[in-house]
Amino acid sequence: MTKDGNAIREKMKNLDQENVTIVLFGQPGSGKSSLINAICGYQAVPVGVETDTTREPLLVEHGDATFMDLPGYGTKSFPWNEFIDQFHLFDYDMFLCVFSDKLHQGDTELFRQLTGKGKPCIFVRNKTDLIYEEGMSLEESEASIRRDVAAQLGREDFELVFVCSRKDAPAGLDDLNDAIIRKMPAARREKYILTAEARTQEQLDAKREAARSYVRRSSAYAAYNGINPIIGVDAAVDLLILYQMYGCIRDAFGITPEVIHSSRKVSLRDKAMVLGGMSREGIKVIIKTLGRKFAARSFLKAVPVVGQAASALLGYQLVRQAGLAYIEACYGLARERLLDELDARREKPEKA
Repeated sequence: MTKDGNAIREKMKNLDQENVTIVLFGQPGSGKSSLINAICGYQAVPVGVETDTTREPLLVEHGDATFMDLPGYGTKSFPWNEFIDQFHLFDYDMFLCVFSDKLHQGDTELFRQLTGKGKPCIFVRNKTDLIYEEGMSLEESEASIRRDVAAQLGREDFELVFVCSRKDAPAGLDDLNDAIIRKMPAARREKYILTAEARTQEQLDAKREAARSYVRRSSAYAAYNGINPIIGVDAAVDLLILYQMYGCIRDAFGITPEVIHSSRKVSLRDKAMVLGGMSREGIKVIIKTLGRKFAARSFLKAVPVVGQAASALLGYQLVRQAGLAYIEACYGLARERLLDELDARREKPEKA
């Protein structure tokens, strides 16, 4: 690999590995571990882990997102005047205050300090399956909880989402995901959308748009490769760009060989494309199907200045074309799976 090829690889690597960090705080027993698992869609952390017994936060990596469960705060071990600086909280992207009973003063104090610095924070009332007030409906109970939070904060402008993170009876996760996307800083929103599980058609469509934006940035590296005056390295670098780009797209849509083989509606051509993008040999075949334009880039470089510019433009167009086609194939597979899941959700109450 040439020096310029290595530079492109590093840029692509940094683009892919730049994580979004979401910090969860709240009292032990509020269900933070269960909530992380529910958001991830699998058991990423053992339920019942209590971070107040350790001096370190619990970190969970999920794709391009990192979830951080903080230890107890406002204690002798972690006094208020040291807690925020000790964990560098103002460096992170999003905060979830998780509670399953009454809010504690420490929760509201941390919320005030975070929002005072312009950090987005969402209150998450977990364990909604256990909410019960005699003589009150669930809606009335939730309204009472909202009034209580407002009274403790002394303000009405806050985000509160009600969820149940039980594996056998999840609820409210769609609303939580929408809230996170809505309040996530703009510079980090696209990365979160690519990472988060799409639980609704709207969220899946947003993921497709984010993936298209990612492809445009990846295509810019192909243009940079076209400017490279060294003849003969284009194919290797283009292969690298497509390999990393395809991997990111598949991860974003949650596409695995099992998802591909179980599809009943996606065309054989699209299935073959997605499978082909899983290996370097398969990508070589995909490049051939796009015609001889990839090979033409090296010959264009032989023409000083004008040829390099044409090679850069052609590289951008080809990688973008290949990326957008791959997105549509993955989107079709993901949409089929989502619709099946939505149908199963609708049928479940009828069987109960």
